[in-house]
Amino acid sequence: MNKPLPWADDTPRLSLWCAVLFCCFGAVLSAVYLRPQLAGLLCVLPVASYLMLGVQMGMVYSVGWSVIGLAVAWLRQGNPAETLLGVGAAVLAAGALGHLFALRRAALMAALRRTASPDPLTGLHNHLYLESIFGQLTRSQRGKPPTVSLMLVALAPGAGDAQLVQAARQIEEICRPSDWAFRFGDDRLCVLVPWVTQVQGQQIADRLLAGINAQQPHTRLGVARWPDDAPALSALHKIAERNLRG
Repeated sequence: MNKPLPWADDTPRLSLWCAVLFCCFGAVLSAVYLRPQLAGLLCVLPVASYLMLGVQMGMVYSVGWSVIGLAVAWLRQGNPAETLLGVGAAVLAAGALGHLFALRRAALMAALRRTASPDPLTGLHNHLYLESIFGQLTRSQRGKPPTVSLMLVALAPGAGDAQLVQAARQIEEICRPSDWAFRFGDDRLCVLVPWVTQVQGQQIADRLLAGINAQQPHTRLGVARWPDDAPALSALHKIAERNLRG
């Protein structure tokens, strides 16, 4: 349960930034073709790619656009061989530095996630991690239903640390490896269940409530479903609060 997502290092709004850079890089290549003396602008391509798109897509854009840019500069008459070699070396150096910077930034972000993630009592993820994971889960995935069910578990008033730990263990036993569980307040736990139908999500919620109630009576559970019930996490949380039942 709670495995790292394979696209966790992706840039938010990746498609938008890819489109923006596509247009900008197209303009740069046009300028290089029309004005050969502007070939030095090609150094911008790898730097901007890694800065805006992260490691994986940044590498794709950096290599692809740099090769196209150097080809344009080579095909355009008026660029001496010495200039092209110098520009090529500069682009290669800029790409290497951009890649190292992107790797370092990704490592720092991963360390920050690990710091914010675990709740020391229950071992579940901290609520500070909830919004980040929700944003990643709501991205469209091919072959999977684009849905996320938010399940809010409210323990009985006055529940102590032992009850929280017990409920957390129940969640880990019942939920699937693709589900994400969080500590959400003093007596609240939250589970994100992605890529299930409404019926499947309700079945998981029923099993979860029955399992916790067997050991802790008066536990309540509320479900809200993205995007059917609301598009935003804060609105889903309010709906799940209203839907709490025992």
